[in-house]
Amino acid sequence: MTEKSKITSFAREKFFQAGFYKISMDEIATGLSISKKTIYKHFPSKNKLVDEVITDFLIELDSKINGIVNSKQNSILKTKMLTKIFAQFSLKLNQQFLVDMKTHRPDLWEKIENFRKYQIENNWKKIINQGKVEKYIINQPSDIITSVIFSSVKSVINPTFLLNHNYSINQAFQITFEIVIKGMLTTKGLQVYNKIERDNKNEKL
Repeated sequence: MTEKSKITSFAREKFFQAGFYKISMDEIATGLSISKKTIYKHFPSKNKLVDEVITDFLIELDSKINGIVNSKQNSILKTKMLTKIFAQFSLKLNQQFLVDMKTHRPDLWEKIENFRKYQIENNWKKIINQGKVEKYIINQPSDIITSVIFSSVKSVINPTFLLNHNYSINQAFQITFEIVIKGMLTTKGLQVYNKIERDNKNEKL
């Protein structure tokens, strides 16, 4: 791992756990046992470091999503794999990070929103269309289904909702997707979904 990558990786962990607004470059330098001058060599400001953290994260997430969407699994399994990735991510994320983005870096919040919208309108749409062919997903317009998914995610996984309700990001995400996904499945699709759920629980026992 390069020096720059180490800084970005450490900063991501710190920012995701506690937000970025109150984290100083001194804290990051101390945590990495390097000088602040070394950080500024790669990132002239904290804003630039925050930009890099978000950009790297979205590139990594996009790669994982594309890997699942382009795999040979059925649509239900792809859906479960995607929700697992987002759930794992949400476990690492503190609400303060979302608040900091929306309050202090609305440009980054918009970038996240655009990323979510793109993924749902494109990659989730591919899975939905596959599911229709497999008879696992209801035969309704894909653009309406994706709009429902995006609207649900946008309404629930955001700082305002989370601060006004007693849910963690992970809880809100899991509940939202279970409601939305089960709502778009056919009887056949729901049977496959429930079987995957049972198999996963048995593996954990």
